[in-house]
Amino acid sequence: MTTVSPGLPTPDRPDAFTAEIHDLVNATAPRLFAVVEEYLTEDGDRDAHVAAWGLAHDDGSAQVTALDGGFRMSLRNPERAAQLISMRPGSVGSLVWPQAEPGTGGLLA
Repeated sequence: MTTVSPGLPTPDRPDAFTAEIHDLVNATAPRLFAVVEEYLTEDGDRDAHVAAWGLAHDDGSAQVTALDGGFRMSLRNPERAAQLISMRPGSVGSLVWPQAEPGTGGLLA
């Protein structure tokens, strides 16, 4: 005989309270950003790739994870991730915010 776990109960709440909860979640959600590494190729052309993705929190801190799984970091601020990428010889790190206004390229740092 198999046991089936009951699903989570659905809260019975007024629509206005549901809207408040969504506002709370939206106001406190971390912001997604990419850490982009720019570099020169052997041909002297500029190229770039996304080196990591991060979440910026309201307190200014950030969590960053490399695309290749090579590292996970907790940082004081998102800009620190770009600084660390820039420490690689020949590389320049920058932050790109996918939610940035169109036409800005999302570049903030």
